[in-house]
Amino acid sequence: MPRLHSPTSPRPDMGAPGPAARAREVVYDMVVTTPHTPAQAVRRVRCECMLDRLFYRANSAIDPAQYRAGLRFRGLWARAARQTPLTQSYRPTTGATRGPAGGHDPVTWAVLELNEALSCLSAAQRRAVIATCGMDEPVGLRTRTLRAGLNALDTFWRRAAHATPDA
Repeated sequence: MPRLHSPTSPRPDMGAPGPAARAREVVYDMVVTTPHTPAQAVRRVRCECMLDRLFYRANSAIDPAQYRAGLRFRGLWARAARQTPLTQSYRPTTGATRGPAGGHDPVTWAVLELNEALSCLSAAQRRAVIATCGMDEPVGLRTRTLRAGLNALDTFWRRAAHATPDA
């Protein structure tokens, strides 16, 4: 039967001792699960994707703004990859706002926002951002291209947040 707690620390035993076990640090984070909803407190492993590994290592390859842009892209990519539910609703949709409360379902909303975000990137930046943030592949020699793409995404989303909608 595995131990739940080691005698030397109050933290739960995460598996075999060694560098890999010590690297799995559990953190508490606030995550926005869907657009236009409040953030929820969650527990997650600190390095759960390639983007986390780039940000949390000792000589961090990306800065906090790039990390936030990469996480936002990763969330959109995951949401856009889900299939649209096959059930049909007979109620009329009201309002012209985007998001789950508006006219589009979350998958369609994510695809639309993802396409807008990808339109501001060059082809090389698009490949690097999709590979690292979306598909969770190692960066390899594309670190400079990835940083430029994440900077462009951060700038795009900051401009979109400050833009006034045409009414």
